[in-house]
Formats: sequence, C-alpha cells, structure tokens
Amino acid sequence: MAILWCGGEDIDFSLGAAITPITTASHFRAGYPRCTVRQDTSGSISKSSIFAGGAITSAWLSARMITFNVGLNLRMIGLGLSGTNKCLLIGTDSANAAKLALSKYDGTTLTQLAAELGTSLAPGVLQRLEVQVVNYGATATVNVYLDGALIITFTGNVTVSGMTNFDSVFVMRSNPSGSMFAEFSEIMVASEDLRAFPGLVTLALTGDGTTTDWTGIFSTINGTTISDATPNYTDASDQLQEFDVTNLPSGTFKVRAIKIAARAAKAAGTPTQIALGYNEAGTVTVGGDIALTTAYATYEQLDLVNPRTSADWDQSILNALQIAAKSKA
Repeated sequence: MAILWCGGEDIDFSLGAAITPITTASHFRAGYPRCTVRQDTSGSISKSSIFAGGAITSAWLSARMITFNVGLNLRMIGLGLSGTNKCLLIGTDSANAAKLALSKYDGTTLTQLAAELGTSLAPGVLQRLEVQVVNYGATATVNVYLDGALIITFTGNVTVSGMTNFDSVFVMRSNPSGSMFAEFSEIMVASEDLRAFPGLVTLALTGDGTTTDWTGIFSTINGTTISDATPNYTDASDQLQEFDVTNLPSGTFKVRAIKIAARAAKAAGTPTQIALGYNEAGTVTVGGDIALTTAYATYEQLDLVNPRTSADWDQSILNALQIAAKSKA
C-alpha cells in the first residue's frame, strides 16, 4: 500500500493544457499548500505527470476542493489516461448544480453514471473530496466521499473505448462562463485509503542550501507559476545545487512519501543528465541519473522511504532537510 502520485502546483500539471495557480489564501489550508490550481479554459484538460508505477485499475484519489458559481455538467477532476482525453471524473449533476456527479468521458461525449441524492456541494467553502476506484472496467465499483461522508456509490461499467486503465490526474473545465470553476489543492493518488491522511504539504524552496555549485539562486525558480526563463544552471558534471525548503506545519505526522518535481533541460555537450535527492545533516543522497532533452520538461522522483536509510521518513529530520540536484555526464 503506497502513495502513487501527489502534487498541487502548475509544475505537477505540465502535460495537457496549462493550468492556473491561485494564491488567494482563503482558497487553501494555511501551512499546507501555497496555492490551488484550476483549469480556466472551457474544453481544456490539464494533466499530471504519469504515475511513477505506470497505469493502474484501482486507486484512491484525494483533493481539497473549492468551487465558485458552479453550473450544470461542470467537469472538475478525474483519473485519466495519458495521451488521450479519456477519463473517469467528478463534476456537477446534469440537473442540479448543487449535486456532485460521477461521469465518464471519451474525449467527446460526457456520460453521467450517478449523482448524489443530497446537495453536498458548498460553493466558496473548502471541502475534501475522495474517490475510490476498484477494478476499473465493465464491473467496477466507485465510491465518492465528500468531507468524509459517502455520497455516491456506483457499480457497473465505467469504461470508454480505448481506455482500460488510468495513469494520470486530470483537471478540467467544460463550462464557458468565466465565473464558474473548481480549484484543487493537496492532490494525492494512492493504493490505500486516503481519508485519514492529514494532507499534503508543499515543501517550496525558501533559500540557497549548503552547496551552490551552479549559477543561479533559489528565488528565480521557486515561483508558483512555471518560468523557464531564469534557471539555475551548470556546464560541468558532478556539480551540486542544494536548497532549503519550507518547514512542516506543527503537529505529529507519519510521512508516507516525498516527491521532488524539477523542471530541467540540457544544452549541447555535457552534462546531459540530472540526479535529484537530499542533503540530510551533511550527507547527500541522490537517485538515479535522469536523461534530459533539449526542451524543458517536469521530472519527478517519488521516495516512499528515506533513500539514505531505506527506512520510513523520520519527521524529526525534515525541517532541516535540503533538496539537492546534481549534474551528471
């Protein structure tokens, strides 16, 4: 049982249509994320990076959600298949905008599968959404929870032609009105029940770390909006660049995973690869070499355990932990 993917900033949704980060404080939980994300263009879909383990047929999806002025058939968030616009999604009901609904989408046609009996959607209020998918296919079971309460359960055919599994989170929008939208933060996908998880914290860059062999500083690459214009860079191999990151919120937590997301590209010559990792009290541990292309892209590394110790992450070391990037030939 494990975390399969997590995110909540535009760097996490670099596939598909561009996503919009919203930094209005009341739209997300203080001390956890630093923004929400939403799709602003009717008919467009923003897509997460592909899950580290590839395509799956069973999973839990969790997110904090806030909506505004919702209308009928508003597409919101779902589990989709990369390379397509096909997905299983949560949106609003076709007859009552205050109801959440479960639908499937084949890239052209939206088919509603079920809607809640009540009217749980509360525009302007931050709510927690969980979706459990069991055995995606012709006889799947899908359970939808809002703020911990089961509001939809559906058993039956959730498939669309050409989609037999899913490997990405889709954030979408179908309503052309500029005032109707849904925003999401603390998005997680796991092979286990996420309802008791306290949430997802964004460990944003807050300062230069112990070693800064590359040219550049943290403040040119730590924005909530992707910009490849002012990178940190090096033209030599085995050079290390480290960064201080945000502290955890107060409390006692079991840390189930840490994900590093980095925008990176290569130029002519060397280096041609990057390795991502951590400086833990002076000990640097990086993962495998990641081959780069000449176009900027998002590269992710998901560590379910501390790679230095191969044991679970210890909360006591995290506030002093630094994120590291190493250039490789």
